Amino acid sequence: MDSALEFDQEYTYLPAENTDHYLGQLVEVPFGRGNSMRRAIISGEDDQSEFKQIKRIAKVLIQQPIYLPDQIELAKEMKRRYFCTIGQALKTISPPTVFGVGKRNVRACCLADRELSEDMLSEDLLTSLQQQRVVEMLLRVETAFVQEVTQACQVTPSVLKTLEKKGLIKFFTQKADRELEQPEIWPEPEVEHLNQDQENAVQGILELTDGEQTQQNSKKSNLKEALLFGVTGSGKTEVYLRLAEKTLEHDKTVIILVPEIALTPLMISRFSRKFENKIAILHSRLTVTQRFEQWQRILRQDKKIVVGARSAIFAPLNNIGLIIIDEEQESSYRSESTPRYNSHEIARIRAIHHNALLLLGSATPSVETYYRSQIGKSVRFELPDRAKPAALPKIHLCQMKNELARPDFDGVFSRKLINNLRTTFADNGQAMLFLNRRGLTSTLQCKICGFVIKCDNCEVAMTRHLNQYHRQRDRLICHYCGKIMPVVTTCPLCGSEHMESSGLGTQRVEQAFTELFPDKRALRMDFDTTIGTDAHQRILSEFGRQEADCLIGTQMIAKGHDFPNVRTVGILAVDSMLNTGNFKSEERAFQLITQAAGRSGRSNIQGDVFIQGYDLNNYVIQSAAEQDYTNFYNKEMEFRMRANFAPFGNIGFALFQGLNESNVKSEAEIMYQYLQNIIQTNSQFFGNTMVYTAAPAPIPRLRRKYRYRLIVKSDKIIKIAQLFSLESRRKTVKGVNRSLDINPEHML
Repeated sequence: MDSALEFDQEYTYLPAENTDHYLGQLVEVPFGRGNSMRRAIISGEDDQSEFKQIKRIAKVLIQQPIYLPDQIELAKEMKRRYFCTIGQALKTISPPTVFGVGKRNVRACCLADRELSEDMLSEDLLTSLQQQRVVEMLLRVETAFVQEVTQACQVTPSVLKTLEKKGLIKFFTQKADRELEQPEIWPEPEVEHLNQDQENAVQGILELTDGEQTQQNSKKSNLKEALLFGVTGSGKTEVYLRLAEKTLEHDKTVIILVPEIALTPLMISRFSRKFENKIAILHSRLTVTQRFEQWQRILRQDKKIVVGARSAIFAPLNNIGLIIIDEEQESSYRSESTPRYNSHEIARIRAIHHNALLLLGSATPSVETYYRSQIGKSVRFELPDRAKPAALPKIHLCQMKNELARPDFDGVFSRKLINNLRTTFADNGQAMLFLNRRGLTSTLQCKICGFVIKCDNCEVAMTRHLNQYHRQRDRLICHYCGKIMPVVTTCPLCGSEHMESSGLGTQRVEQAFTELFPDKRALRMDFDTTIGTDAHQRILSEFGRQEADCLIGTQMIAKGHDFPNVRTVGILAVDSMLNTGNFKSEERAFQLITQAAGRSGRSNIQGDVFIQGYDLNNYVIQSAAEQDYTNFYNKEMEFRMRANFAPFGNIGFALFQGLNESNVKSEAEIMYQYLQNIIQTNSQFFGNTMVYTAAPAPIPRLRRKYRYRLIVKSDKIIKIAQLFSLESRRKTVKGVNRSLDINPEHML
């Protein structure tokens, strides 16, 4: 399973003596000339072999198969598509914790000295944000499993080792709880009857599951795919519930993907209430032992519905009848580490294997997904109205350059938004303020010479943050590598004392809100406040119980939440979401604005949405303000067609990283020449394929590593896949890391 690419193939072994063997079983085998013991998976069986001398399996490690036959076939397909080894694919399909055979004792950690930890936080003596997050989490929970800490704080184990060396934390072994925590069930009335649009969608989708496809679609493949396109608050979850219920009645199983478990408590609550012990929830907060137990229950087919984030698509269910991808436009459905798989592609492969229906749901579907429904590769069902009586919210565009003359202008709120917030709070309503940038301000710059303070590990501007442990001690944080440093008051370049902060962050919004409404309580939800395993749930539950008047946050608050008492939504600094250097930036901005606006007026009272910015004439903002997906889609497709971007063309993206810039640059240039030679030699096959000269990435240095990128454009994915497959077999110089991706979400 741990083989390098050159050894990545199937090998033939004789069965172990007096032992039963099954496809998908984990075994140990002697490998290579030295017969070193390696773990392996039984991927097939045959009565004959071309080899005369065959080694024997040494022993069976786990009696019950840990992979289903279709998962083994899926691993082989992933190797072909994502330029990884079958071993890497299998480890992605089945989490490594499954191999632990349910160990009871798990490594845990706690603070070695609580007072010292608090002092170091208040004096800014911790040098990285990652270290700070770990200490903050352990201050609150006292002890935690190492896996919980790394998942909740999004850090690597090396961060914990550094803290141990500093004498701040200590490790110990603790018995792991096998019992699974029950999800919180949110109080809400059950929906007894669907409206006509929901009913039509359910019946139409059920007809597809019976094999009644459009003639166009059935000619392409045996894939049954549908798009549920419904405005925010249109009741897509109720449609999912009815479809899952019908699927179970036919003795089939269901997989439901959500962008992030912590941000979809209402969805989890509704499914848990309806299906109780039939549902398995896979999420990052599970301990090693709990994950093992959950996975075993799914393998035994004790669970009929699996709900989880991206990796739940690999759940070992038999006889899958329905796969749902909710909020299908989310970039989190794409893996950013090898293998760089796309959940949609994996879902299509599994749907074909099981003759299941794939249902994609969204209020703002990706351009590629909507295009598939336009050309007949999927069938589209629409929910044009909200399920509850209230109409879509009223949108107000606030031109911020008109606010500059106001003597009381704080740089954050328009007069219209302030007045509406006052009215909302007077009526005991709640508000949500969305800004997709955390921190206090986004840059610290010299007013005299223009010098911007940048991270010396990364070529990016440092962001100013408040220190919650020491009010008078702001600090600068790099949002890429997590480095922390004191705020600079003297320009390092010209010596000027005129250093000025600019740009908005969620901390500044919270600060301004408190100044305007000192008697109102605001909760902030961003990367800095969601530390620990239950942080997201705690904040959302508090706001849902109306224990706070306002929820301020980044994109975490923009999607999926249903708070009936929210009357006002403010979308701040909307311009900052546009022109970010990625061809998908306009699409993402439209989706975020539309989704954030959809949090308002979800009861029987129409809500208000205030969109603030300095350039509000952009077609993205205008389309989002009018909740007009069709207009946005048509304009975006014009641009994509001219530029030959997806769905009309494909991009191959190769990124080289390393500490030695000349080696990194050299490897990128070698790849350029290598691919050019292949294309010229096979010009008939590789027509309409172009390789662009290797160049420094938009962020040329990150975490001290230099970065060069190379881009390939082609009309067919298969052409880029062929080129990258050949490139993946070419050895690179030591110290240079290469990653290959097709149609990536990010190209920085």
